[in-house]
Amino acid sequence: MNIPTIISYVLGFFIAIFYAFGTRSYVLTDAIGTSFGSFVVELFWSILLFVAIMAFFRVLIFFINKIPLNFKKISIPIDILISRLIEIVVSIPQLFLIISIAAVVAKPSIFIVMVIIGLTTWTGIARFTRAEFLRIRNLEFIEAANALGYKELRIIVKHALPNALSPVLIAIAFGIASAILIESTLSFIGVGVPAETITWGSMLSKSREVSSAWWLAIIPGFAIFITVTIYNLIGEGLTDAMNPKLKK
Repeated sequence: MNIPTIISYVLGFFIAIFYAFGTRSYVLTDAIGTSFGSFVVELFWSILLFVAIMAFFRVLIFFINKIPLNFKKISIPIDILISRLIEIVVSIPQLFLIISIAAVVAKPSIFIVMVIIGLTTWTGIARFTRAEFLRIRNLEFIEAANALGYKELRIIVKHALPNALSPVLIAIAFGIASAILIESTLSFIGVGVPAETITWGSMLSKSREVSSAWWLAIIPGFAIFITVTIYNLIGEGLTDAMNPKLKK
């Protein structure tokens, strides 16, 4: 990338963020308070606006690169930047980070808690995906594609990505089980989820008020156990199905 291209991408990104989410923040906030469906619709329009602005700047960059100017190309270490970001997020205690973010949310809801959990638990899957791509790029079919002169984008989309997604699905299955446990923990301690929202964690918390009704604790606890176990079994099943050598 040359200097004008980098400047255009950065400028386009911040302009797209400003107009797609900054200027529509009140609309999105109001939609959250109205209904989940309204929020999804407004979020879709924001994402569509973001993509449209970025597409405009992509076309602009295309014409800028056609201008015969002598700019020095700059290599951006994206892999290093993402790795450092992952290390920063991992260095913060996960539950503490989730509680801190949930505490400053103006209108807590179960959907907001889901988003917060997703934003704070992506690092494990990201590191696994990175390691999988590093393994795949040294395989023979990738070297053959490079030898045939295929473009890097085509190699990633048609060759590397399909082969890397299968193991990632296993990590996602285990990640869902972990997210259920985190949500149950937050609901149990009364953070993030509104008091009127019924979840398994909140049911466990309320069961402490009626010690004689033991089933109020057993049923939601058993439901959490069964659900998490099922997702863990799905992850193990996918592992065996995608790597039969592990059965031997």
